[in-house]
Amino acid sequence: MAEAFEKMVKADERFEVVTDRKFALVCFWLRSQDKFGGADKQAANRLNRRVPEEVNAATSGPYMSSANVSAMFILRCAIGSTLTEDHHVSDSCKVVQNQAIIILRK
Repeated sequence: MAEAFEKMVKADERFEVVTDRKFALVCFWLRSQDKFGGADKQAANRLNRRVPEEVNAATSGPYMSSANVSAMFILRCAIGSTLTEDHHVSDSCKVVQNQAIIILRK
């Protein structure tokens, strides 16, 4: 399940997977608006601080956590509880993507 979520994140140019997936944990970040090149780490960190707040405030979807690794504010999403189904994974990714769209517009 986490592998499917990771593939969806990798397919979206707005995001970058920043570490190898470990079991159910996928770590990634929203790239800065600078043509999604992610050149400005500080700008990207500001954006990424907002993602888990917005995703977790959504009425449905994944619960996201975060971490600060090597001056990068990264997003963490654990996928794959015993009751998780494929549609939960795709729905979770859509919630993250939709919140990213909103954040990038501001």
